Amino acid sequence: MKKRGKTVNFVSNNSIRSRANYEAQFKAAGIDNGFESLIIPSIAVAEYLKSATFNKTVYCVTCTETKRVLEAHGFKCKEGPDLGPEYYGEYIQYLEDDEEIGAVVFDSDFRINLPKMYRAITYLKRPEVLFINGATDRSVPMKPGLLALGTGVFADLVTAEVKREPVLLGKPGKAFGEFAMKRAGITDPSRVLFIGDMIAQDVSLGKAVGFNTLLVLTNTTKEEMLSHTIRPDYYAASLGSIVPLIQ
Repeated sequence: MKKRGKTVNFVSNNSIRSRANYEAQFKAAGIDNGFESLIIPSIAVAEYLKSATFNKTVYCVTCTETKRVLEAHGFKCKEGPDLGPEYYGEYIQYLEDDEEIGAVVFDSDFRINLPKMYRAITYLKRPEVLFINGATDRSVPMKPGLLALGTGVFADLVTAEVKREPVLLGKPGKAFGEFAMKRAGITDPSRVLFIGDMIAQDVSLGKAVGFNTLLVLTNTTKEEMLSHTIRPDYYAASLGSIVPLIQ
């Protein structure tokens, strides 16, 4: 694609990987400056908070790397606990508000538990507290043919409880797609081909912002799933199968 003069950017819901890890993967794939062309939720959240001139504390229900990214951008963060008490009466401590909290961020916390959800719900009862979701995947591929419960399920429970819709800064959120466009310098979405292997995340994001979409079939996305209400503009058996068309 680059040889044909096309600009290539990468969009992922995975904020768990560190920059060093991503750079190693791009290098192994022979892709130069890959991280600079990568858009992930943790960066989108940090930039969103900067644009909002946010100056309070962020309550992070996130992976360690997202918290690290936010702190690197100058934001004060609070997290935890990673383990709650056995006796339910002790959970009252997690229902106490903290006026310093000005935002609650969900993003790929696979250590999520009831204390964290109680705290998030308590803080979000104040309407001025920002509610932001990064990765919202309800399922994640663990190995070929095996999907496991994703952390988006828990974020959805909090959303229903507080009766507020979060700003979606992960696929398939429109705000995330608009951030990706801005970061990539895209002004005409109709000239973009968004390629992905998941209907709910990839195709949905493309449709939300007006991209053309190409669904690549994988072990978890089969041809019979094309009857989904959200349909891609194109689909292919693999990414390699479209190379002859590009050439």
